[in-house]
Amino acid sequence: MASKKPHLERAVALGEARRRAAVALSVLGLRAELVDAGRDRDPTAWWCGLLDDADSPLACGMGKGRPEEARVGALFEAIEHYLTGPAGFDPAVVEPAAPARIAAGPLRADASALLLARMPGRRMACLPYRRLGGGGGTLVPLFLSTPWYVETGAARLRELVGDDCDYVHLMRYSCNSGSAAGVAAAEALLHALNEVIERDALSLLLARAFLGRGGFQPRLIDPGTLPAGLARAYATAGELTGSPVHLLDITSDVGVPTMLAYTAPTVRHPHRRGAGTSLSPAYAAWRALTELVQITLGENLSHSGAPARGDLAGLAAHPALYACGRFDLAGPLRQARMIPFRTTEVAGPPGGQLRKVAAMLAARGYPVFHRTVRALPAGVTVVHVVVPGLERFMLVTDGNLVLPGGRGQAAAASFSDLSTFHMESIFPSWWRMCRQ
Repeated sequence: MASKKPHLERAVALGEARRRAAVALSVLGLRAELVDAGRDRDPTAWWCGLLDDADSPLACGMGKGRPEEARVGALFEAIEHYLTGPAGFDPAVVEPAAPARIAAGPLRADASALLLARMPGRRMACLPYRRLGGGGGTLVPLFLSTPWYVETGAARLRELVGDDCDYVHLMRYSCNSGSAAGVAAAEALLHALNEVIERDALSLLLARAFLGRGGFQPRLIDPGTLPAGLARAYATAGELTGSPVHLLDITSDVGVPTMLAYTAPTVRHPHRRGAGTSLSPAYAAWRALTELVQITLGENLSHSGAPARGDLAGLAAHPALYACGRFDLAGPLRQARMIPFRTTEVAGPPGGQLRKVAAMLAARGYPVFHRTVRALPAGVTVVHVVVPGLERFMLVTDGNLVLPGGRGQAAAASFSDLSTFHMESIFPSWWRMCRQ
């Protein structure tokens, strides 16, 4: 039976969240097809596909955790993917802007700013974002959060809004990181912001481990110190992957606890990973371990919608980036510091947690910008957040030829034997292209 108490980062209990998701789907004219990918495991993963009246598949998502938690999570992720996809595209809210103007604004700290500043074209499709907590807003290019927008099939939509930009190089920086759905705006914003922090922390780990010159010591959690629930998830992840699972604390200078559950690449498959961020270290570890479970179970679902990982051919000419993409931590793990798992209690509704996380970012000089993608009846809301300056270098693990931004370069420099870290000395040809 589902708990009647709200989950740690949920505004309502799981049963009520499921009811609200059903209302939202009814309004959208969609129905959900649900599959237990774990076949009664606990923790497990569920898959959800959304279909219209003609049974045409329109979007899908996966959820992880305890069975009901995973089932509800799959519903909300499928709704998120539907509304942030082409079906949710509204040309009326698009505001065109010159790429150079965008590169000179708050996004000047983004790794893609070098390419933006030199891009020909005067009408890049952008969307207005508000600053969390008040203050001036900013325009954010649509391509940054919607990979489908730069694909060949979206050419008609780009023509519809008069977008005259060439995304052949910029598209590699596109991902849906920072998108989330919740039963209320605060809940969705908290999930989205935690995801952005998680991706930044993972990116910094890659930079330190593979772009520096040695000396990096990961923080490895002693599995013998995990409490019962996490120990069960750790064991399930090991059973499913058939590989040693490493649980690492990769919390960045932002300070929000972030965990990585990781298995090394082998000759048969690329690395597997799950990551999680939360003010609760226990929940961050739970999300990381159950995401590893989800990723592994999703490999067995041909209709999971999960992106393929491991095609690194595009990185072959850049050995340092190839090492990042392969993500083999065997060397760094030999130098890891084993630490006991420690947790702290986190109380309060999502709104309070959101304010605390935003304050932690602000203290480091990182403002949060957000937009509401869609607010549906029963409170179900989909949002997207952007934190200029935080990293998305983790895209390299999908085979994308990307460079780290300022934070990633500084992280690599802190583990370099060079007095100054020069990106152009490591990736000369790619750097020249960015400078053209």
